[in-house]
Amino acid sequence: MREILAAAAILQALITGDCLFCEQCFALHTSSCSGIMTQCPPDITHCVAGLENSTLRSDVILTAFKDCLDPSQKSACDREFSFKHSVASIRISRVCCDSDFCNSGDLKVPSEDNTPNGYICEDCFNDQSNEPCRATGVVQCTGKQNACGTFSGTASIPGEAVRSYSAKGCVTQDFCKIGVFNMPGTQAFDYGLKCFPALKV
Repeated sequence: MREILAAAAILQALITGDCLFCEQCFALHTSSCSGIMTQCPPDITHCVAGLENSTLRSDVILTAFKDCLDPSQKSACDREFSFKHSVASIRISRVCCDSDFCNSGDLKVPSEDNTPNGYICEDCFNDQSNEPCRATGVVQCTGKQNACGTFSGTASIPGEAVRSYSAKGCVTQDFCKIGVFNMPGTQAFDYGLKCFPALKV
């Protein structure tokens, strides 16, 4: 069936021009998804595929996604985004490519690096208020997390209603530089995100 869809898409491309074709899907609670082949708008030059892993206490929510890449998010390609504290964490991995159907098939997401890297940050979490929370201890940073971050605002985790949050923990520099807008599953609204260097142990 996939071969038939690809053949139909190629035929349409020959008729309508040289716009890029990408697989498009979005799925919760799974590490992969498959969907329709879609013709991207003329200004789209890349396809994207990725996985968001959100953890809140003992709940783990995976969000798999594939699509035509919004040009405004090109800076997020092949970068690691993560924010972690003692109660919750979020990690987003994505790969981008620039040929027809290049994001089809199984997602090839880099494995998570949970090795402590010698940095620590203040740790706190509050899901009742967006007022900045007070540190209750420290959290060990892992992998590429070499910055501390503070988040305060409203957000919705997939499958849950919008609520107020505030948190402090370890973040990657890419999360700080490129921002929260790159989260495909979890959505943040009216938020503040501040980052500063992590403390070396």
